[in-house]
Amino acid sequence: MTDVEGSFWAYQLPNLAIAMMMYTVIGRFLLSLAFPPDSDKVVWRVFKQITDPIVNATAFITPANVPERLIYIFAFLWLFVSRIVLYVVMRMYGLAPAIIG
Repeated sequence: MTDVEGSFWAYQLPNLAIAMMMYTVIGRFLLSLAFPPDSDKVVWRVFKQITDPIVNATAFITPANVPERLIYIFAFLWLFVSRIVLYVVMRMYGLAPAIIG
């Protein structure tokens, strides 16, 4: 790792954390297709415990008539938008790598 690659940790750590949350929410959505909401399976309970703060925050700002499974998709989209905003802000301050292409 060169010195330039190592200097973007302030961007990479939050970016990876948000990416982890995104993929976990997608995992919960896919598991919701297989398990009922009150299932006692360990996999479902773990995904539910991990993603409940994100889903509850999304449900708070989402209209009440939106189905629960669709809230998972909205949570994914909000996290995706937050990754884009994180990149733009960090790039403005020179803390994110440039996209070369």
